[in-house]
Amino acid sequence: MQFIQNILKKFSSPKSVDTLAWANELKGMDDISAITFCAEQLHADVQKDLFTDDKYLTALLRIDEKMHIIVEKVTTQYVNIDHINTDIEERIENTVFLYHRQIFLIYFGLIETLAPINHPSLPVILIRAMNSAIQMIKWRYYSYQSSPANIWLQLSQLYKIAEQQSLLNSNIQSYTDQESIKISTVYIEACMLGSLESLSLKCQQIDLISKMLAAWTDKITIDSIYSEESHLFYIDTSSNTPAKRIRNFKPADTYRYWRFDHFNTNIELCLSLIEFNISPKQHTIKDFIKNPDALATLEILRAEWSLLDYKRQRRSEERIKTVKPATTAYGFEDTCYQLKQYESPQSEAKSALNDSTNSGKSVSQLAYAEPNVIYMDFGAGYSNIVDESGKGVGLHISKRANEVSLGMIVCVTVKEQKTVTKIGAIRSIRPIAGGELHVGVEVFSRSALRLEGKTIALSPIQSNLHASGESQCIADSALGFICLYLPKENGVSIQETLIFPRHLFNKNQLYKINTLGVERIIKPLEILEQREDWVRVTYTHDLSK
Repeated sequence: MQFIQNILKKFSSPKSVDTLAWANELKGMDDISAITFCAEQLHADVQKDLFTDDKYLTALLRIDEKMHIIVEKVTTQYVNIDHINTDIEERIENTVFLYHRQIFLIYFGLIETLAPINHPSLPVILIRAMNSAIQMIKWRYYSYQSSPANIWLQLSQLYKIAEQQSLLNSNIQSYTDQESIKISTVYIEACMLGSLESLSLKCQQIDLISKMLAAWTDKITIDSIYSEESHLFYIDTSSNTPAKRIRNFKPADTYRYWRFDHFNTNIELCLSLIEFNISPKQHTIKDFIKNPDALATLEILRAEWSLLDYKRQRRSEERIKTVKPATTAYGFEDTCYQLKQYESPQSEAKSALNDSTNSGKSVSQLAYAEPNVIYMDFGAGYSNIVDESGKGVGLHISKRANEVSLGMIVCVTVKEQKTVTKIGAIRSIRPIAGGELHVGVEVFSRSALRLEGKTIALSPIQSNLHASGESQCIADSALGFICLYLPKENGVSIQETLIFPRHLFNKNQLYKINTLGVERIIKPLEILEQREDWVRVTYTHDLSK
């Protein structure tokens, strides 16, 4: 590696050459091995108290600069690859986290020494330490674990040093491949990420949120004086906790506050652009809304961080501990299949799978005029119900974290009660012993039905008549699909709703729905929730409304 040779040439003392000789061994290593080896050697060097010497400090900064490129490459690959071998996945998680942990501890220890003398490298070391802290937080969240121990107290200590040195609003370039950023922006990014810890987000969503925070909080200032009209979030710099929403609040000297209006405005802008399929000129926003996880992520951020209509989700009733084996299907299509299995007699099972597969159609595109298409166990798996209430159920499942996601629709059937099939959405995910996951599901219905649906085509003349209230002037479209009907149920839901396959749904479209042999023409009213493959709506069949 050329950078190692340059370092070795610069330092001519025997002590320097001996200390940095290990860097030569990085050449030819694969990325993971190089990261592991570098972390181990840096740990050995810091035990010798070498980096308080300016020559070794310069060497440390250069080595970290080069390793940063490798670590970022591995991180990007990890986030963007859906399926990774479990052993490789764990090795990457441990290796990258421990590297960031080692770099953070070295910088954190150096800052205590360099701050009193206002060392010229202090700004870069401060922002690199904070960057490593954010990376540690993210890597813990990738595998649904809690933030590192004492990380919020340590971050606040770094923040207070930057505050004392008047560095908070200075633009600093941490690494040559990154743009300059303010320490206050990095601190807000870390604190706001921490406020989402309990949400069990996918690694792709965590990565997207981190990028949004870096892009949209650069103009936000951190204040030490509280304004009831302006501030929405705060952090207690003396407490080991991330950012909190301001409510039932009494200010304190250790608190720091910030407005979040600009960020929330961008959330609403992106949601509108997605809803109306508008491509913005601003490249950063365009990249954000093109992300396949953008819609679900933005809706979560709106719910968690919005100034208006904020509701903290809390259980309305306690869950009762239990042990029940169940069969669980994941995703809209497999949920439809599982419902069909328990609607149809087992004697009707025929191998019609090839017909549907060869036609290239998904379950949501299969016209209901094809009666031989029957349930095949694609995504269903065995699970154990460990707690339940009227509106929720907790499951232990044998799935990897990247195979399930927040908002994924699931169908849970208790083996001893096959007439009771619960439809709901995943609201929490956390790892447990034995390589399993504990999944919390919000129940939408205990008696959902598969329905036959068709879009309604309107000619230009008929569209004008329909707009004037003459709803009888309509015509069927050939496009059929399957949707889910969720009735009004005591203790579960207060209104009937429909779940459509998202890629076939249009809020402004009319639909013909066959409910127990009765056909009705309906119009969607309000979108209650939409995710990657489904959208849940209220509707009316009184088209004069």
